[in-house]
Amino acid sequence: MWTETYMSVPQSLILSVMGICVVMGTLVCLALVVLAFSKIMETRNAATAPAVQRPAPEPPGISDEVCSMILAVICEELHAAPEEINVTSIRELK
Repeated sequence: MWTETYMSVPQSLILSVMGICVVMGTLVCLALVVLAFSKIMETRNAATAPAVQRPAPEPPGISDEVCSMILAVICEELHAAPEEINVTSIRELK
């Protein structure tokens, strides 16, 4: 394309832009391939693996009595029955 021994500023800018476009285009293609593979693997894993319900982990350091007291206070404040509330974790806010 260039037959001279030197390159002018406009030619060097064109070459730089072309190089950046090639790199960005390759990165976009690579990102699309990764997304496609993740979708394929996600659907494959969802189809083969049965849904397993895991019990909620026991909170470390909190006894059952303290958990039931906290649940009673929450129910009292919300005016709700304990069956209406699903507590997933109990942790201290700082």
